[in-house]
Amino acid sequence: MKFCVELMNDHNKLKGDISLKKKKIFVIILICIIAVIGIYIYSKFAVKRETSLLSDTIEEKVEKLAELSAIKYNYTNVVTFKDAKQFKGIDIPFTSKGFLIKYSGYIKGGVELNNPQIDVKDNLRVSIVLDKPKVLENVIDEESVYIYDERDSVFNKLSFNDLYDALIKEKQKTEKEIIDKGFLKEAENNTKEIISDFLTSLGFKEIKIEFR
Repeated sequence: MKFCVELMNDHNKLKGDISLKKKKIFVIILICIIAVIGIYIYSKFAVKRETSLLSDTIEEKVEKLAELSAIKYNYTNVVTFKDAKQFKGIDIPFTSKGFLIKYSGYIKGGVELNNPQIDVKDNLRVSIVLDKPKVLENVIDEESVYIYDERDSVFNKLSFNDLYDALIKEKQKTEKEIIDKGFLKEAENNTKEIISDFLTSLGFKEIKIEFR
């Protein structure tokens, strides 16, 4: 009888030990699952954060590079201005006026970065969308303006507006001429080259730059 009781006790103890081992195994498995999920979530967050920080850095650098990539065209022109009062398409005698102007200026073209779109897909691929290049400045150096050979008459006096209008027309004419010759296309290529070189130095292999 005593033997049977001891046997029952041993059986219950063994059963308890097995149950405890199962619990321990279950807890270990549960901890492993939680750890794997935690590592996955952290890695996704870390990659997203790293990508976000990298995008911010690139945007800041691209803005500075776009300023550097602007191209400048210097020019010096001589303008002849002539005017006379007319009657039915015929110049009226003693009403002519005119002058010559020599002046210098410059035209600057490039990308104006108001809202660049930067998409860092991963450590090797990046896509950037920028506004199309345009004329940023068209400036005449006032100190370079020289007027000579002025002629007018009692009936048709020269005025400041004559000078102003002549310079404005020449500015617009010069701007159109250099754009027709590919000035803005050159600014686009220059911007692409500088930004591509910068992104390549960061380790990117697949670089896409577009202009909208």
